[in-house]
Amino acid sequence: MKIRAIVPILLISLVVGISMACNTGSNPAVPGHGALKYVGADFCVGCHISIGEEWSGTRHSTDSWSDIKDSDHLGDNCITCHTTGFNGNGADSGFDDPDPETADRFAAVGCESCHGPGSDHIATREPLPSNFDAALCGSCHTGSRHGAYDEWALSAHADALAGPREESSHFGTACLECHSADYIFADAVPEDATPFDFQFGITCQVCHDPHNAGSPGQLRKKIVDLCAECHTAEGAKPGSTPHHPNADIYQGSGGYEYPGETYTNSAHTLFEDGCAECHMYSVPYNFTGNSEPKVWGHSWLPVVQACMECHPDATDFDVYGQQTFTQGLLDELKAELDAATDADKLTIAYERAKFNYDICGAEGSLGVHNPKYVHKLLQDAIDNFEPTP
Repeated sequence: MKIRAIVPILLISLVVGISMACNTGSNPAVPGHGALKYVGADFCVGCHISIGEEWSGTRHSTDSWSDIKDSDHLGDNCITCHTTGFNGNGADSGFDDPDPETADRFAAVGCESCHGPGSDHIATREPLPSNFDAALCGSCHTGSRHGAYDEWALSAHADALAGPREESSHFGTACLECHSADYIFADAVPEDATPFDFQFGITCQVCHDPHNAGSPGQLRKKIVDLCAECHTAEGAKPGSTPHHPNADIYQGSGGYEYPGETYTNSAHTLFEDGCAECHMYSVPYNFTGNSEPKVWGHSWLPVVQACMECHPDATDFDVYGQQTFTQGLLDELKAELDAATDADKLTIAYERAKFNYDICGAEGSLGVHNPKYVHKLLQDAIDNFEPTP
């Protein structure tokens, strides 16, 4: 059974211990059970002090309204996403409250923009619902200027649960640690749970902390480490089959390294943002003056334009013929492995060579992630395994 105490870190998580955190002396005068009225972040942070302090440093809190209020193209659709409670119903308060002073309290993306109106929660102490759906973020982070959600919706992250669950014969609950947001952030998972008990793939909340502004993009940790949590072979060794070893190969590890040999890495491993340098290539809105949409890089598909930052003559990913060379080594090693006898397949030499073939094939880039390391692993496997004539 899986136990996690993660509730306090999520904007969309359950509120725990609210009956202790709030008291009648600090409650605002709001309608009772069943009422839906915006109360303002100042009331929320009166009880949720630590989360309120974290949120107060985010752009949702500090810049969401000030960044656009003097814009020459400001419209209702902008105001809806840059304030709280602007929905055409002044009776529920929010930024469109008839009283200007009250409305001014909602001039930010506050707690209730994601949690919903807080009056019922304050009056009844009933916990707010959990929501790990990327559409929560996508209701605003969409369109030509803010289309990170639109890109994510077409990515493998969006299909990380439904696709493998339907298509893979070995997809089990253990896989959900990297395939399902609601599994990752669950307080507890029953021992008899199955992948069909969960709903969401890798949503925005898995990588971004909606409350905490302590890192660029409000990422939960350094981007290389964030990617490596899932895109890793998880310590696979010869005799096993490595799965998604992208980060291992990129960082120059994971393959079987033959004793006495020296293994080095390509310059790619020196990128400050690691995987994101190529897999999250971005360009600004209107970047050529023809109103092109902003590219956020949330499809995670590499593009040749990213290569051209360092290799201006690149026309495809086979820069300097590195992919062609990698494929040649893979083909040569595969021919040796295919020629192995049943007796050969029981040897350590075969297991080591096959492991390097598998891990260099499974890393998915034909060596682009770390050509020096991949080429050395494959060449050493070729040199150290000889099938019986």
